[in-house]
Amino acid sequence: MLKKFCQEVVAMKRCLAGLLCLLLCISAVPVSAVDGSGPSPWAEAEVNTAISIGLVPEELQSDYQQNITRDEFAQLAVTLCMAQLRYVGSPEQFLEDYRRYLRDEAGNAVDAVPAAFSDATFWGTLASALGIVQGRGDGTFDPDGLITRQEAAVMAARTYLAYSGQAALPDSSSRPAYGDAYLFPGWAAESIDRLRDLDVMEGDNYGNFLPLGHLTREQAILIFLRLAREVYIPEPGLVPYEEELTRALDGFTLTQQLESKAASALLGTDGDGRPHLWVVHGTGGRTELYGKLEEEIPGITAIKLLSLDDQQLTLQAEGELGVSIFEFSLWGSICTPISQVLTPQPALDGIAVTGFDGTYVFASEEDGVAVYDLTGERIFSAPTGTLTWQEEGGVFRHESAGGVMYYTSEGQPFRQTPWAAGTNFSAGQAAVQEEADGPITIINTRGETLSTRDCGGGDLAGLSFMWGYVRLDKDGRGYLFHTGDASLFGEEYLDVGDFTGSYATVRTEDGWGYVDNHLQLVMDCQFRKAGPFLMPVEQAVVQWSDGTFSTIKPDGQKGTLDSGWTYLSDFNQQRYALGVRTDKDGASQATLVSFFQNVALPGKIEEYVLYGVTAVRTADGEISLFGGRSAEAFPDLELEDVWGTGDCPDILLKIGGRYYLYQASQYI
Repeated sequence: MLKKFCQEVVAMKRCLAGLLCLLLCISAVPVSAVDGSGPSPWAEAEVNTAISIGLVPEELQSDYQQNITRDEFAQLAVTLCMAQLRYVGSPEQFLEDYRRYLRDEAGNAVDAVPAAFSDATFWGTLASALGIVQGRGDGTFDPDGLITRQEAAVMAARTYLAYSGQAALPDSSSRPAYGDAYLFPGWAAESIDRLRDLDVMEGDNYGNFLPLGHLTREQAILIFLRLAREVYIPEPGLVPYEEELTRALDGFTLTQQLESKAASALLGTDGDGRPHLWVVHGTGGRTELYGKLEEEIPGITAIKLLSLDDQQLTLQAEGELGVSIFEFSLWGSICTPISQVLTPQPALDGIAVTGFDGTYVFASEEDGVAVYDLTGERIFSAPTGTLTWQEEGGVFRHESAGGVMYYTSEGQPFRQTPWAAGTNFSAGQAAVQEEADGPITIINTRGETLSTRDCGGGDLAGLSFMWGYVRLDKDGRGYLFHTGDASLFGEEYLDVGDFTGSYATVRTEDGWGYVDNHLQLVMDCQFRKAGPFLMPVEQAVVQWSDGTFSTIKPDGQKGTLDSGWTYLSDFNQQRYALGVRTDKDGASQATLVSFFQNVALPGKIEEYVLYGVTAVRTADGEISLFGGRSAEAFPDLELEDVWGTGDCPDILLKIGGRYYLYQASQYI
């Protein structure tokens, strides 16, 4: 008896200590929670997420740090059931449809008979019908009582069973038992352990669960959010597709409808003139998306559905900031926005954009070019010329008729006068030449000289500086000059190209070939054209003696793209290229090429330029965009201009006099 008494005293001390700890997980809080209407900083993001996907009723969207009652917890549980089953309608109708349509693992109808509590409430009665609550055992529900953590664990577990039709929570990897597990009542122990193993509900810093502690509203909300996220549920919604579609269209003024094998998207207004965007799922149930769009786009004035497939819905919405393109995932029980692929950039209004590299915006000025970031902040200006951001070195490279200059990220020039020539930065270093035929100097990202070597004449050419080599133009042909030992490579060849990755190109009378970074010939000189090797796939585009193109590997074997191509551009860093090949009817077909898919393009290949993953066509005075889908992107928008680079996936568009960021990498 004494031993047991001591154990209980120790447990009580641990419990009191644990109740003073507020963890960032679903854990114990002080018995008297801190006053506060808004969510705690650690919970705010997840609470907002739960609200956005419809898991928090409006009347529970306050007093987040106050302890939650049993009735409020029951309301959250029923709300989650409705959301997970993609149910649109009143809670009362939900119970009727629940009885009618839900089936358990064996295919049997699920009992949904409410308990006759003497202190019954609406939510308590509904939750009891779903099997979530069973009362105190004396015929009461105790709706205003504060829920304990052990009660919450059991009710959360039963909530999963209610919407899934499963007999038990799924198994997961088990973890060590709680230190106070001996305090768990038999009816709660399994639920407590399962929810901890599934990362839904945790204990305190001391390894205790504190079963008799209480929960705040925000903690209860996070339990149900994590239950929705972490625990698999069967795909079907509650109401079958045909019945749900009939209900959605009843009294509905339809503006636009798209259909796929997976769903129907319905845009329109109800009988009271309220706008709606429904997704009726082929596996049952319905989801409302209009509210989610209102959260993302202030002042919506127009919506147009663009496409619907088995995975996502793409739509165009216009609001106060302009036009936005959104994609919504259709997977699971709740539609969620997965990307905003066209985003207004109001901070750039009034700027005369001339270029965009994915990070910085370049604009023309009366006496040169200015650099802005996407917030519209002007960083610096430079004389007329070409500015590029060197991500690896964290500097800007500026090239003009006067030579090459480098600027820091804050816009400070490395020195007063430009160099005659200069490479890109690699590993924090670049090669520069003070004057034609002069020595080669290596500088760091602060503009400090690291070394200087006499190259014996010749002009620094190309932008590559790899393995210590730079390309020199000398006597009308190319060489590789090593900036360490001042050696010159290439006398036995007719021409030499830059190093890209581990390989450089060399030419003989028989054609182009490749040497490795030890300057050993690894591929015979046999090609009309030899492009740079793309890392890390280690494939290059070559043109064979018969005029056809393919990709090739360093061992000489053909790569992913075999012969048959009558044209292939070099691949960019996004692993995309432009190509032409003959179709089955013998006609030439322009193509956007990648290692995993090819997209046919209308018109001639000469009409296209490749920006990252997007083929930009300019023909007949119109601009069109084509990505990794067969359809044209944004066919209904009048594009006025487009800026980007070959290697960056994102591009900047001008539409209706305003600028938009097109996150093309999310639209392929």
